[in-house]
Amino acid sequence: MIQLEKLQSIIEELAPAKLADQYDTPYFLRMPKSKLTKIGVCVDPTEYNLRSAMKDRVDLLIAHHPWHYINENLLKKSEMGVYVLHSPWNKAPEGNTSTLARLLNLKEVTHEGEIATGRLEMTFRNLLFCCQRLLNTPIIPYAGDLNAQVGKVLIISGPGFAPFYRSQWNKYNDLGCDTFLSSELGRFALSYLTGLKIKLIDLGHSAMARPGMEHFAYLLQTRLKVFDCEVCFYPDYNAVNYQTGSFYPEIETYTEGP
Repeated sequence: MIQLEKLQSIIEELAPAKLADQYDTPYFLRMPKSKLTKIGVCVDPTEYNLRSAMKDRVDLLIAHHPWHYINENLLKKSEMGVYVLHSPWNKAPEGNTSTLARLLNLKEVTHEGEIATGRLEMTFRNLLFCCQRLLNTPIIPYAGDLNAQVGKVLIISGPGFAPFYRSQWNKYNDLGCDTFLSSELGRFALSYLTGLKIKLIDLGHSAMARPGMEHFAYLLQTRLKVFDCEVCFYPDYNAVNYQTGSFYPEIETYTEGP
């Protein structure tokens, strides 16, 4: 059993709140009780994950993403709390971005917030196969010559293909990145980046966070053994991108700067 205050201090060590985007600090969607014996971790607080965690008598479910259409009536049947972590774990030293870089065996890795770069020596086809195996996703959108060689890879956790990342695209293109991995690949990014001869892989907004959140669950499990507190990972996630198909009429045409 662990006190909630102690658990929060451990989470703060792993994913310091100071790393959060200003508009996206961690928060409790629903407060748990003060003494916890079982923790759940997931990418999205989907109804399936919520029901599974409640069935397992989880005291606190830690989700990467918020989910604004959460079933409040379902939660009323339980005392389970829900905590939204999000941006600090994208940027943390062992978080989502660095986990992807490590699992893809990137060399000479540099890490800047939710962004990582590193070198690979393989064909674009083989990198695509690696991503499919890593994420257990048979179909992944991509753009580029499958026979081309990959040299320097850019990873952006979250909606890195959204148009407001244009300045970052230009920066890392100038630094020699020839292959971008992220999510939210829409028509503006497709047109602009393929025009720069950049190869693109859309890993999926939630799918690309799964390895990092599994790693977060493992780290918590290791830290909480001494407290005799169990940690479970719940693998369901929303298999959609959040912005590309949204109702915002300007999302595909917005660009940042000249």
